[in-house]
Amino acid sequence: MIARDTVRILAALLPVALGCATSKGAGAPSPQAAAPRAAAPAREGPAPSGPAPSGPARNGPARNGKAVAPEAPQVSARAQRLFEEAVAAEGEQRKLKVPTDWEVLERKWRAVVAAEELPEAWFNVGVCLERQGKGAEARRAWERAQQLRPTFREAAVDMAVLSEPEDPRAAVSAYAQLLRRFPEDAVVRVRLASLYQASGQPDEAWRLAREALARDPKVPGAQKVMMKVALERGNLDLAELLAVRSQKLDPGDAEIPFFLGEVAARRGDEAGAAVLYRKALAQRDDLLPARVALFRIALRNRSWEKVVEQGKAILQRDPANARVQLAVGVAHRYLGQADQAAAAYAQAESLSGDRLPEVHLARGLLEMKVRSRWEPALAELRRYADQAGPALRGDDQVFRLIRECEQMLVATKQAEEAARQAQRESARQAAEEAAKKAAEGPKPAEKPKEPR
Repeated sequence: MIARDTVRILAALLPVALGCATSKGAGAPSPQAAAPRAAAPAREGPAPSGPAPSGPARNGPARNGKAVAPEAPQVSARAQRLFEEAVAAEGEQRKLKVPTDWEVLERKWRAVVAAEELPEAWFNVGVCLERQGKGAEARRAWERAQQLRPTFREAAVDMAVLSEPEDPRAAVSAYAQLLRRFPEDAVVRVRLASLYQASGQPDEAWRLAREALARDPKVPGAQKVMMKVALERGNLDLAELLAVRSQKLDPGDAEIPFFLGEVAARRGDEAGAAVLYRKALAQRDDLLPARVALFRIALRNRSWEKVVEQGKAILQRDPANARVQLAVGVAHRYLGQADQAAAAYAQAESLSGDRLPEVHLARGLLEMKVRSRWEPALAELRRYADQAGPALRGDDQVFRLIRECEQMLVATKQAEEAARQAQRESARQAAEEAAKKAAEGPKPAEKPKEPR
């Protein structure tokens, strides 16, 4: 049986999904593009082909998979050879199905620009840098690509993608300018549609996504924007259909099973949703929304070991999340791990700047229910009541807990006083007995019995 006060703590923690999902660009699925082909420099003979590094890691590649048309009149033999080696290196990594080594690929592309400053090579340098989390350096590389080729649309789009998490309004403005320059661009429309959908403008998002599909039926991301809009509108069948279509375009996209899990959850199939969330994580272990969804399911079901497991995994990606820290502490308390619970509460209090009242309620319950330490429990419960303020009604359970703590504290003090009184009485009686024996003097020694 779960205490009503713990239910209150959990109610404060369940909205954590929203906080996790929107922090630092790690939100619900965003449009993903297929892996682009490497842009080949102009030369005599056929241009090299092969997949190039994918685009910005935060929100997925901006490019649509088509090779960028070269504009340079010719390229030196050395630069051409190095370009082909860079393309081959990335292709080899894909064939081996190993995690992409972006540092190695960056060196390959830098070797190209050292031989000859090709805009396509600078573009791929930027991709490698962004994948390593070096956004500022990636931006400089893409700016250089645009300097060398002002019409380099892909570089301009990727710079706008890079700014989405930090300044969505600036990204919208950049995309609007790009649409004026490239009115038939499908990818830019998808990026704008994604931003409109995330900002609560589903009609505009739907329109832009449809326009993108009209220009390129296979443009990645458009179906995903539409499926999210369909889910928001409660049209689960359409949302599922669009998700299946998106999955056909990119079977390896982990966000699709996550989204299908959201559809299952809306239908009340929590077990099926959990299976799909785990499938998404099997494809992409760092997909935070899927991790958060499993965390919320574990909280609702009071599956404390799973709360700890998923909570710690979330904290690896979002270490400043005070609510998750608090939930992990609650789980530790129910698992009988008082010290770990106390440590998690302290961390949650620090991360929140002591602006999360439920920390004090949780700590008060730990001191009261587990450690039977009434004074610190009473102090924490009163602190919670003070911070919660007008939100608490006069008959709130915390006031019952406070009265219970006060009664236990009085009872404990009475018991301690009774024990001290009993000890004093025992000592008095022992002293009286000793004095009596001393007054009677020593007993006469018994005569030894004579042998018969």
